[in-house]
Amino acid sequence: MRPVFHPVLRALAPVRALALAPLLSLWLPLAAAQAQSVQIPLPLDTTPGAPALEAVDLDRLQADRIAAEAHRGNYVEPSDAEVSIISPLRPIEAHGRPAGSAIRFDGERRTLQFALFVPQPDQVRALRISTLSSINVLPERSHFRVFVNDTLVGDGRLENFTAFGAADFPLGAATVLPGQNNVRVELVEYHRIYCGPDASFALWSDIDLANSGAVLASAEGISGQDGFLMGLAGAAATGAGIEIRGAEGLGDYRDAWVSQITQRISSALGGDPIPFRFTPYWSVQGQRRSAARVTFLPSTQNRLGFRTAGDGAQVMVVEFVPGERPHALPEFETLLPPVARRAQPRLIATQRPVALSEMGFHTTEAFDRYTLIQQRFRLPDDYVVLTNDKAELALDYFYIPDLPAGSALLVHVNGTNIRLLPLRGEGGQVIEQFPIRFEARLLRSGINTLAFEAMVPGDPPDLPCPIAEAPFLTIGENSTLSVPYSPSMYLADMHLAFAGLTPASVTTNDMTGRSFDADDVVTLRAALSGGERPEAAMLAPRLTLLSIDDFGSIPNGGYRIDRRAVEQALTPPPAPETAVAAATVGTTPGNLFSAMTDRRGTGSPAALSQGWDWLVSGVEAALQWLQPQSGVLLDEWLVQQHGQAMLVQLDPGRPNQIWMLRAPGSDISAIASAIVAARTTTESPRGQVSILGYDGQWHSWTAPDRQPVLLEPISPGNIRHVVGNFVSAMPIRYVTGLFFLALISALFALRLVISTREHRS
Repeated sequence: MRPVFHPVLRALAPVRALALAPLLSLWLPLAAAQAQSVQIPLPLDTTPGAPALEAVDLDRLQADRIAAEAHRGNYVEPSDAEVSIISPLRPIEAHGRPAGSAIRFDGERRTLQFALFVPQPDQVRALRISTLSSINVLPERSHFRVFVNDTLVGDGRLENFTAFGAADFPLGAATVLPGQNNVRVELVEYHRIYCGPDASFALWSDIDLANSGAVLASAEGISGQDGFLMGLAGAAATGAGIEIRGAEGLGDYRDAWVSQITQRISSALGGDPIPFRFTPYWSVQGQRRSAARVTFLPSTQNRLGFRTAGDGAQVMVVEFVPGERPHALPEFETLLPPVARRAQPRLIATQRPVALSEMGFHTTEAFDRYTLIQQRFRLPDDYVVLTNDKAELALDYFYIPDLPAGSALLVHVNGTNIRLLPLRGEGGQVIEQFPIRFEARLLRSGINTLAFEAMVPGDPPDLPCPIAEAPFLTIGENSTLSVPYSPSMYLADMHLAFAGLTPASVTTNDMTGRSFDADDVVTLRAALSGGERPEAAMLAPRLTLLSIDDFGSIPNGGYRIDRRAVEQALTPPPAPETAVAAATVGTTPGNLFSAMTDRRGTGSPAALSQGWDWLVSGVEAALQWLQPQSGVLLDEWLVQQHGQAMLVQLDPGRPNQIWMLRAPGSDISAIASAIVAARTTTESPRGQVSILGYDGQWHSWTAPDRQPVLLEPISPGNIRHVVGNFVSAMPIRYVTGLFFLALISALFALRLVISTREHRS
């Protein structure tokens, strides 16, 4: 509480203040002494029947009035620093799991790329990085380095474990470019107690994107297009999304106008898609303030304008002529600087060794105790090999000598391990063109993943790892991959249609509104703006959004699928304690009645019944192996899944159509992010049914009885491969045919022998 004489002194003129100085010098000590025992009474309710104030509450109120800052819930040290204006970082690559404003670095070493928009380089004071790390991180050795446009601007320690802490790195005007900049953050983490592959999984650090970025000296001059671009970065960093107002006045051309704006914004920004929220033109500000907003206003011409709203949001005003189709807005097309997207996996040739460098792979060094190196490549869409033909990887690698026992390098193709190489005996020597042969049927048309997984145990494992000055392992870019020949054939798979999806591919029907509202459709269409393969888009793929009530409209293509299994699959996973309780309910002791019933059932009738059941199950398993029933296998697979979205393509006669179902209450932003990530960095949906799990990964089911389709004429050069693929796709049919052919031949031979002997006799 301020002393009462402060306003008086401000009102006095300087001469009068000098005249009152002796009097004030005598009165100040007296006022200080009285403050120890005299308090201004609180304005309490003294009417009869009013509730009495407790002594504790009275003391708290008095304390807040006398020493307010000392009794706050969270004490904040007074600071004269001005409020910083930050242009946030924006991830370039989609990760499929938008989680607020933080992005996670896991493992011992990690590098991520960000986009940073700077309107005026001379206004930049510093680059701020706000981090929060796991308590397992050893701060004395763990650090991060920051590069802006490939120029090192500073490094810092990972020492924030309870709350986000910021570190500012000075930036010169020569380092920052006006407009879009590239920021690279490299993290190195060490476990404070253990060392080894298991310890690396416990290491992580988060970067708060909303509070990380370019610190600007002031907001002066940051308006118009520059302000709107900064607002877009802020909306992407915080996850609040972009607010769209006035769309209800667009009439019949609402979808065309909204699609033009949202798809251009999403394609330019890259990374995880930004959600869009529609609000009326006259609306109350929500709990989360919008950093960027798009407002449609009727006018006499189509044009753009930029404003700063009263709540601080940067607004792009789109003026439109009511009743007219949307026209091109040249200023909007050149407004957003495009972000460099990650290139699609490269198409490789078959029947010859292809160097990994032709796939875009560069010689990679592994410094970590656990390292996963992945390289994606693409095979032709008509590539099908189902026989036992072999592919070969000729690997160039090098590892240092004296690695701990148990060190190994695992090689995977599309998630299947094809070789384990112990890292011992040849340390310090360059191993060139080491042959690794594997089944070519592990490869598939479209995108494939070649992965190298290195594990080096700690030595000792119960102490922090020493600083790695040299890499444990090196994979050479001159390694080659040889893929055998394949005739032009096609296997039913949704990956081809998924790779070609565009905003125009999203379609709805009369029942779509039960699961997808207008905002959801706009978000999905915006997410599909960019990243498609041109040759796949030429097939005019279609993504139909369905409600679970309209599940029966999906063409089943002869497959049997139970709706109850689908509804079960579109539910959240059970809580860990619930799963444990369900797993142990049958083993809980104390159920004497069940135990006695089990003992009583061990007699001969029960044994006979169990034997019959065993025989029936064995016959069914044999028949299932000989002639797979896809419906049974699909229902069994669906029961084990829990996802937030499902993609279905059961009819092989409609290879360009996909149907999409959504779990009740699922986040459309997470679904859109997973779709974008599957087209660029992660595993994409495959097969006939694919479910998006709550971990952001797609889990696919492929029918075991799908048949290949020949796309080229049979010739002497391909007949062996064509017949081999058809026989391998369903061998029981051809084995059965050969068996009956052999049986008929044997009967004819037997008849010939018998007739010959009868003639002789």
